[in-house]
Amino acid sequence: MSGIERIGPGIHLVGGPGLTDNRDALTYLIEDSGELALIDSGAGPGYRNLIANIAAAGQDPARLKYVIATHAHIDHIGALADLARDFGPDIAAHEADAHSIESGDSRATAADWYGLTLKPAQVTIRLAGRENRLRLGKIDLICLHTPGHTPGSMVVYLDREGRRYLFGQDIHGPFDPAFGSDIAIWRESMKTLLELKADVLAEGHYGVFDGSGQVAAFIQGFLTRFSE
Repeated sequence: MSGIERIGPGIHLVGGPGLTDNRDALTYLIEDSGELALIDSGAGPGYRNLIANIAAAGQDPARLKYVIATHAHIDHIGALADLARDFGPDIAAHEADAHSIESGDSRATAADWYGLTLKPAQVTIRLAGRENRLRLGKIDLICLHTPGHTPGSMVVYLDREGRRYLFGQDIHGPFDPAFGSDIAIWRESMKTLLELKADVLAEGHYGVFDGSGQVAAFIQGFLTRFSE
């Protein structure tokens, strides 16, 4: 499908509004040495378009090694069960959100917001603690626990050809008691992201920000908006 965007070497935007389904968060594909990782999966109804876009990016979805769920909201995890059924990748998520993904809780996953039913998916890699590394080909995908939006929210980052790429889904919130949100904890998470000094931010709904100044300004803008 048209609109697939190359973000960096071996990194593509393959899902989201206008690409797969308007209910989808933005979904990113990473390739290294023939292995693939998908950052989130969309809400589910656009699944076939997502698979077509992976192929249009020149990649075989059968080579998916990981699907990394950045948090437990349906617009990010709705197609996990389908991906696991069809291609067998490991599903990685932080343990603090894993129960919601596996149970299909309609409130914690925001499925009721979207009027959708979530297919529960088994989390095969339960990440714990602050930082975890997943090996993809010859590189490490660094999964950093950044709670606040949900208890198990994570970002993923990698360094490639002298640039740092940060996949920071839902940096902007929103915050709701049904999600287990905590704005005070979220502020600390955002300060941690600023310390990463990323060159490129691939966000979950706002798109791609290229340049360390733009990345910092985006994060700082939301910190200012939700200041005490």
